[in-house]
Amino acid sequence: MKIPLLIFSDTPSAPTGLARICRELATRIATHLPEFEVATIGYGGPTSKHFPFHQYSWTHNDEWIIRDLPEVWKDFAGDRKGILFTIQDPSRMLWLARPQTCEDPRIRQFFQDPPFEKWGYLPLDAVGPNGKYTLLIRECLMGYKRLLCYSQWAENIALATIGISAAGERDLQNLPHGIDRTHFRPRAGRPIRKVFGQIVAGEHVAIADDELLIGIVATNQPRKDYGLMAEVAADLSKRHKVRLWIHTDIMDKTWSIPFLLADFNLTQRQQIVSLKAFPDETMAELYSACDITLAPGLGEGFGYPIFESLACGTPAIHGRYGGAPEYMPESMLVEPCVLRLEGAGNSYRPVFRVQDWVEKIEAVLESTEDIALPPQLDWDCLWARWEKWFRKGLR
Repeated sequence: MKIPLLIFSDTPSAPTGLARICRELATRIATHLPEFEVATIGYGGPTSKHFPFHQYSWTHNDEWIIRDLPEVWKDFAGDRKGILFTIQDPSRMLWLARPQTCEDPRIRQFFQDPPFEKWGYLPLDAVGPNGKYTLLIRECLMGYKRLLCYSQWAENIALATIGISAAGERDLQNLPHGIDRTHFRPRAGRPIRKVFGQIVAGEHVAIADDELLIGIVATNQPRKDYGLMAEVAADLSKRHKVRLWIHTDIMDKTWSIPFLLADFNLTQRQQIVSLKAFPDETMAELYSACDITLAPGLGEGFGYPIFESLACGTPAIHGRYGGAPEYMPESMLVEPCVLRLEGAGNSYRPVFRVQDWVEKIEAVLESTEDIALPPQLDWDCLWARWEKWFRKGLR
């Protein structure tokens, strides 16, 4: 009899990094690991008929998932015991660690004696005081039977947080997820520049050969430093004919992108902003057309746009903080000048000098270094390690 494996993340069809991890792992498990019966439960949009696994969706409300997860599990697995595999920030999983807070006695009993083991893949991208994650995250992690981190950096912090003994009991390891090279590979970028604006915005905007096309692919949220990116682009505009492509989810959220760019005197002609999701093949063409991409994240556990860009042969500049730098060329990393402590999550974030980014970009543009995806991040090379990890949990 197959083992029910319910993956809790963003809805697989959503345009987010977590959704991509969810759908790619779920597809590979459903295809290559016959021991499991796979389903997903996720936030962020409708389900899709295009994936080889059953899907459930939830609204952005923790009360919903607490209330309905028992019914979802019953619909998916019946009376069978199985695995709940979460691909979510553990700070959002406190309801799993504190079942006693549920007012409904039926639901409280379900979470106190659940019909599943809890396995977790941790998208952690920042460190807290004393080189550890916060006490809240520690409480969440202690409720898991098995734990995976994106990077060695994150694993080291998780180890310091829960201790060697607890880490051993939970088989704490690090394992990156992959990039699909059937889609993300170098394309003929220069021809794409002639129709770049038409592809991303439906406008007849061509990028000339002598223009510096800079790409930024990131959500609009606090830990994506669009302010720094605008300053960097403005400085580069003093010496280059800069065209800036920003691919994000919403124009006015944490950052009001139109006003931000205008405040730094970046003209309408210099800006190309796209908000809708594109197929992987289209994204690969757009990455290939760029001269360089910038990663605005103040710490990335992994960072899909960084490695998609590298896979397409386009250099990506990123700050040296978080797990992503483990897989990046040294020549493309910018050193922070200091770390600052943020509120709410008690997480440190890096602070950068604009000039350091500008100098790094100029150096990379002049370099003849070959740009390629690190081989260990190719799904074809990486999947065997994932198979081993899942099957090990069944012993």
